Amino acid sequence: MEETEVKRKVLPAVTIAALFFVGLATVFAASASEISPENIISAINRERESVGLSPLNTNQNLNQAAYAKSSDMLARNYFEHYAYGLTPWMFIIRSGYEYSVAGENLAKGFSTSEDIVKAWMESPTHRQNILNPEYQDIGVGVVQGVYSENGEITETTLTTEMSAKPKSPIVQFFGRITAALSGIFGQ
Repeated sequence: MEETEVKRKVLPAVTIAALFFVGLATVFAASASEISPENIISAINRERESVGLSPLNTNQNLNQAAYAKSSDMLARNYFEHYAYGLTPWMFIIRSGYEYSVAGENLAKGFSTSEDIVKAWMESPTHRQNILNPEYQDIGVGVVQGVYSENGEITETTLTTEMSAKPKSPIVQFFGRITAALSGIFGQ
């Protein structure tokens, strides 16, 4: 075979093999590194179930609250539970979720959902939030963007996890009645 003919036959086969392995590596990297609310909730529920607790139900209001908190932290460049006069509970209330008990976990700079949950489980206070038997619902907000810390600007991922138990329907009902009467008769 001539050199040109070998190149013509071998080069496409090598190219296809290379693309296959690059694609395969990308698939494995993407599944291992994707930080998403769904992956975090699944990992948290696995932790809860491993100790005999019920899994948490995904709640859209808590998802909205958690996303709003992550977005606010990125926009204002902070990484704290309490900042700018805001509490985690304000984000939950603004979402329309009426809670009786709630908790929040934050994460910054991780590359996988599993690493986030592992770090939370290694921290006593975060672990306590994840394994709180009172919680019934969960929401997670993940945002990516530019964050500045100690004069260093980096591209990062901020994650907020909020778990809660709703107020009982009767308490919610009387709360609405009280609010309506306050509106009628003034504060």
